[in-house]
Amino acid sequence: MTCPTSQFCAYVDNTGHVAILHGASWSAPQVFTAVVGGSTVDLFQSGRVAVSCSGASTCTALIGGTALDWDGTSWSASPGPWGAAGTTGDTAVACPDAGTCIAVHGSTVSVRTSGSGWSAPGVIDENGRLDAVACPTASTCVAADAVGDVLRLSGGTWSAPQKVVPTPSAYTGDGTSLSCPTDQFCMAVTGDGDYATYEGAASPAATASVPATSLPATSLPVGA
Repeated sequence: MTCPTSQFCAYVDNTGHVAILHGASWSAPQVFTAVVGGSTVDLFQSGRVAVSCSGASTCTALIGGTALDWDGTSWSASPGPWGAAGTTGDTAVACPDAGTCIAVHGSTVSVRTSGSGWSAPGVIDENGRLDAVACPTASTCVAADAVGDVLRLSGGTWSAPQKVVPTPSAYTGDGTSLSCPTDQFCMAVTGDGDYATYEGAASPAATASVPATSLPATSLPVGA
């Protein structure tokens, strides 16, 4: 669930149900389906699903191989960045601006900008298990994986994974929670309750790069 304002929230679950909150009232859940083996079934993902809104009229949810988009009136479905491969494991998405979203899954990142589809996933974390991403601006993001590593996007380049909290041992399936309200502050928390904060210190050395395309230098890079 995500709440970009005090009067608006969006919700998605791992069976493809989405709903929005306007003021004090939730909409009726809307369910989306997919065709699997010739049969129509509810969308399903066996890991974390993701939703992010840049405002009350623009949201994107990822579940399985499908992206669900809210335009302020209704939800619509389109292919997601990982296709059928996205039906297992965790995903996360952050949409800092209308039409711009960055998503992580496994070891890869994918970007969608206004008027274009999702980029081909690019590897940024050889450890895999990426399960959280936060983008306070369109050019600054932080991603985290389930083993206590974080990566930072700055200047169009992702840093190498940096261990900031111990790998969870007691609650290994709970994943990582990540919040970055500004580009100068982030907090990452694991299922074991270990946490780390970033408070504007120098970013890690940038060694894992996702090649840029013709996007402006201030935009998120597209994986290749």
